[in-house]
Amino acid sequence: MTRNRRSKHAIRARMAQTGERYTEARRAHLASRADRGGGEDPGVTITGPEDPLGWFTDQAYNAILLAADEARMLSHPSVEPEHLLLAAARRGNVERLLAGEGIGARAIHAVITQTRGFGDRLELRPRRSPASEDVLRRAVAEAAARGVLGPSTEHLLVALGDQQPTARILAELGIGSVRALVDAAYPVTRPPLDRAVIERRAAQLARTGSAAPSPGPIPPVFERFTAQARAAIDAGIEHARDLDDPYVEPAHLLFAVLSSTAGVAATVRARYGWDNPPVRLAEPRYPRATGIFSAEARRIVAEDVLVIAEFLDHRPVTTGHVLIAVLERPDGQTSEITSSLPGIREITAAVVDGLPGQEDI
Repeated sequence: MTRNRRSKHAIRARMAQTGERYTEARRAHLASRADRGGGEDPGVTITGPEDPLGWFTDQAYNAILLAADEARMLSHPSVEPEHLLLAAARRGNVERLLAGEGIGARAIHAVITQTRGFGDRLELRPRRSPASEDVLRRAVAEAAARGVLGPSTEHLLVALGDQQPTARILAELGIGSVRALVDAAYPVTRPPLDRAVIERRAAQLARTGSAAPSPGPIPPVFERFTAQARAAIDAGIEHARDLDDPYVEPAHLLFAVLSSTAGVAATVRARYGWDNPPVRLAEPRYPRATGIFSAEARRIVAEDVLVIAEFLDHRPVTTGHVLIAVLERPDGQTSEITSSLPGIREITAAVVDGLPGQEDI
């Protein structure tokens, strides 16, 4: 880790000449670099562990993990800066910043699909591209230059604003200067972090690595899901909360899908006269509803439904796809719910028969 000494000396020289505080002089220096076409250098270079995730707050870490879901939902082969932008816009500091400008994740998703479209083949484990890795490293440097050791999503947004594809997306949506937007909400009030502080943190991460944030990311309601499927997943979350279950489990999703009154699953259930599922589920050991998805439930809504949709050559994800995905991973609770229904093969065949054209995007 080394400082950009020329940038530092230029800022100090401006302070001596103008009497400005460090943050004012730094901002003017960066603006002058931008006017000369030199880009906006945060003035701090970070070297540390190969994977920079450990530097980030849980909020930013979760957004970075969710970016893989965004790429997967779009069938894109790798996680690019635009997927990081889309994930960051779902919740937290960036969601609030963009909402203040009248921009939501759905609008960003629409620009991405207009420019890149959907991929041809599902990639279940998309990896971050070199451009995305560069964004993460730059976000760490941006935070350090602002006196912050743990970068959050607003620092990620600043770094994304320096990437041409994501800057174009934001410009198309009406944001000309990402840095100005972030500075207005999170003004720079501290000097850059001391070199020794950064080096100690880098050494710690190199020794110990970093654990994933807890709780982990909640899968957002992706645009690829139909309105009925989104409603069913939301109902599953509420069902878990009503029962004070600590996590959203496959059984909650199954109950919600089978209880839905619109969509493929509802049509099939009515056609075959299936009874409503029983409400009773196993009592939670530690009652404390969180709304967080268990690993099994998360895999169902973030991965399994896409495998089924691709196999059937369907773009939208419906309640039918969710139902099949849950049935393909049976456990004690889901088996209890389906005990009064026909066999899984018969249910799956009925759902597949009813899938096309049954739900609203």
